Amino acid sequence: MGQVFKTYLGILFLLLTGLVGIGVVTAGVEVTAARNYHADVISEIECSNFNNGVIEACKHQAQEKGYQLKIADMVYDAEKREQMAEVILSFDYAIPVLNLVSNREIRGFAR
Repeated sequence: MGQVFKTYLGILFLLLTGLVGIGVVTAGVEVTAARNYHADVISEIECSNFNNGVIEACKHQAQEKGYQLKIADMVYDAEKREQMAEVILSFDYAIPVLNLVSNREIRGFAR
C-alpha cells in the first residue's frame, strides 16, 4: 500500500515539474518575440527617417500586441540635423503556473 502512495506522489511531482518547465519555456518564447519586435520597430523607424506617421503606427501596433512602446526623439548634432531616438518596449514576463508576473523593458536606440 505504501508503494502505491509513493508512486502517485512521484507522478504528481513529475507532472508539476513538467508544467513549471512548460511555463518557463513559454515565457522565454514571449521574451524572444518582444526582442524581435523591438528590433523591427527600430528598423522601421530608421528606414522611414523618423517619420511621425510610422512612429504612431508602431505605437498603435505595439498596443495591439500587448506591449507599451515609448519613443523619445533627441537631436544630438544641430548642424547636420541628425536624429537619434530612444526606443523603450515594456512587456509582461509571466509564468502562470507559479502566478509570477513582472514588467520588463527592452531599451535601444534608432539612428
